[in-house]
Amino acid sequence: MTKSVCINSPDKLVLYNPKHRLASDVVKAFSSGREAHLKLLALRNQNDLTPDIKKKLLEKKLGIYRAIAETMGLNFNKTSDALRDIADERSAHTSAATKDRINAQNQFGSIVKPAPLPPPTPEPVDHTFWWSYTQPFLAPRTNAVFADDGLHFWDGPFVEEHNGEMHTSFGATAVFELAPHRLPSSPTGWFISSPHVELFGGISGYSPNWDLLQGDGIVECKLFLRQTIFQWAFTINGPEKVYVGEAMGYHPNWYFYRRNMGSSGYAYMPGFTPLPAVGFSQDRFHATETLYAEIEVRFDIYLNNAGAGLYCDPRVVLQTFQWRLIPA
Repeated sequence: MTKSVCINSPDKLVLYNPKHRLASDVVKAFSSGREAHLKLLALRNQNDLTPDIKKKLLEKKLGIYRAIAETMGLNFNKTSDALRDIADERSAHTSAATKDRINAQNQFGSIVKPAPLPPPTPEPVDHTFWWSYTQPFLAPRTNAVFADDGLHFWDGPFVEEHNGEMHTSFGATAVFELAPHRLPSSPTGWFISSPHVELFGGISGYSPNWDLLQGDGIVECKLFLRQTIFQWAFTINGPEKVYVGEAMGYHPNWYFYRRNMGSSGYAYMPGFTPLPAVGFSQDRFHATETLYAEIEVRFDIYLNNAGAGLYCDPRVVLQTFQWRLIPA
């Protein structure tokens, strides 16, 4: 497998199957669809409150605390500056300390090394969705590389600014295709598509203590999974994605959350991970056109308050596999 490195620049990191090339118009269609997907993801990850509104709310909160302090004969400005200095210093050191610990652990051989992936191209006699390409998307300060044993992610996002928060995500989409001549026959006219992935490694998350000025220190991470079956329709207006079936949702048993702990926590990756299965009937698609399956594996992250951070520890490794379309 070709190795490519991505330093927080996912648009330049795409791994194509050299033994199963896509037509140029299909590649352009996927590129256009990916741009739309990333724009929707950016909208989804927008904070509920803009930085200006958060600043105004903090100023109002400071005004209330200042009035209370004055009735008690206290110098609130001095106390407020001291609390901010503590939060800023903690934020500056927390991320570096976590990364230093992860790097120190690596000296003892703690990096997960899954077995190399099997050759991606099967014999052209089965009903398998063949892998076409994989492309990651990254959170701030997150990096990725394709290796022989899968797609590796390392580092991760953290909040630097005082009273800050962050909604972000990292993960990957992968596309597979099933040509018409390899489509299985189904006595009932129904099919089931049931892919899976494997996830190795783990994450560390740091949640700051509750802060008088900033409130709760939170780190949260959820694992989102999606499978979409579709075909391309090439019209005078350009390529259009025709949906055949789709299923999505968060992993029911994998969830990371820490609040006001003032320390780091750890979560292992779940290993074998089924994606939501999609069932569909043959009247939902054209049997003479290629069927495509797109899968998405995404870690949705929420961080609140300076110093909050989530890091791949030491890495998160994603392996994707081809699978057969099964007559129902």
